[in-house]
Amino acid sequence: MKPLFNNSLDKMKMMRCCSCKIFSLASSFIFIAIGIILLCSGYQLFNTIYNDELVLGPDSASFPMWKDIPPLQANMYLFNVLNAEDVSNNGALPKVEEVGPFVFYEKHHKTNLKWNANDTVTYQQVRTWHFVPDLSVSGLDTEVTIINPVAASIGDMLRTTIPKALHLGTDWFLKGNKEKLFVKHKVGDILFNGFNDPLLTFMDDLKFLLKNFIPDGAFMDKFGLFYARNGTDYVDGVWNMFTGKGNNLNMGRVHSWNYSTDSFFPGECGHVKGGAGEFYPPRLNKTYVDLFSNDLCRSLRFNYNTIAYPDGIHSYEYIADKSMFANGTENPDNACYNPQEVFLPSGVYNSSLCRFGAPVFISFPHFYLADSYYTSMVEGLKPDAEKHRTYMRIEPESGVPTEVSAKFQLNVLIDSVDDVALFKGLPRSFVPLMWYENTESTPHEMVFRMKLISILEDIIGGMGWAMCGLGVSCFLLYAIIVFAHFRQQQDPAILTESIVEDSDNENVFQD
Repeated sequence: MKPLFNNSLDKMKMMRCCSCKIFSLASSFIFIAIGIILLCSGYQLFNTIYNDELVLGPDSASFPMWKDIPPLQANMYLFNVLNAEDVSNNGALPKVEEVGPFVFYEKHHKTNLKWNANDTVTYQQVRTWHFVPDLSVSGLDTEVTIINPVAASIGDMLRTTIPKALHLGTDWFLKGNKEKLFVKHKVGDILFNGFNDPLLTFMDDLKFLLKNFIPDGAFMDKFGLFYARNGTDYVDGVWNMFTGKGNNLNMGRVHSWNYSTDSFFPGECGHVKGGAGEFYPPRLNKTYVDLFSNDLCRSLRFNYNTIAYPDGIHSYEYIADKSMFANGTENPDNACYNPQEVFLPSGVYNSSLCRFGAPVFISFPHFYLADSYYTSMVEGLKPDAEKHRTYMRIEPESGVPTEVSAKFQLNVLIDSVDDVALFKGLPRSFVPLMWYENTESTPHEMVFRMKLISILEDIIGGMGWAMCGLGVSCFLLYAIIVFAHFRQQQDPAILTESIVEDSDNENVFQD
């Protein structure tokens, strides 16, 4: 008769059991430790990845897209004045109709880069516009009657800076050169090519006499809304922006513009602050973001509105609301944008200080969100929230914009100057000249990466919980093995019965 217990087999079973217990217990501690590390360091891991990928530098992954941002679509609309003669001769209210869109692809290229020791980069920007006839309402040779900004600027100077003693001479000159308050030109000339005006030639010839009344930058050979801007690097100024290195909470923040931390306006209004537009700091709050605009020479505050999902990317939507162009009474922060002696109802921003004194006022298209005072002085405007609102959508974890729609309107102030025939009897009116829309969305090839960035910390957290769960499972396996071994030791009959059965099975094959 064979022995009921095989010592070598028993030892092997015990060794395997011991190995399983050690492996299960060790795996449990390892997986739980890794899970806790992932759960506790999710932000640090995200921060490390952010610093490696998005913080700006000559070799960073974000640099190529920042240096040459994906093309924007620029939609431009001009306001055709339908009753120019009636306004000039009879003081009628201007009646306008919108003509557009004239669509361009707008490209931004950073040039003259200099990486500085204080973790900033200094650069200039070249903007180029390429006309897209297939998306436009008509060609650039379409003729439109517009308010003449050159003549309107002279009218404003006659009211504010040119002495009364010179009004008579100015009146003779304007009559002699047949200057007009409204002019008809091709769209291409109004926007980019520029058009001639006798006043511009006169100012250029006599700039040495007029320098006390007219800023030096106002002397140009032609007028055009984007004249001498297409493909040049000097118009947008010299930028100095934080790269995010050292402190990524400064990511994309403008430090100075044109070598100064202050612009044209007094007090807080003159401080250069906000993002440059391509990046914002990570982990945004549901409050507001500031943008510095070189076109408007000021910072613009966009207030949080809602959560949006452009291209399926989780984003915070920040909007330009009534407070952006509210007057100092409704928004005290805006008081320093307008001279104290000039009161304007809310809805327009006086940009004359950054436009060489020209009476140009910025609003939203069709005076959307503005006081009804402005639409009461012009016929033909129809403000529409869906068509005319401005917003930015930003992925909050990375601070990268996912969709932008910026819409602003240029308006020219006209008013009466009784001793100068060209302006005599004019109704006071903010005549719209044009409005433009810049739109940008996430490039198709970047959508997946942006979605991944938006949930990266959640992925890290999920992996942490998964590792903790795996660790708990290993610990349960260890507990089961220990319990089973304990039961075997407490009830050896079970083991003996099993061994006897095994022995009987072996005896089946014996005589």
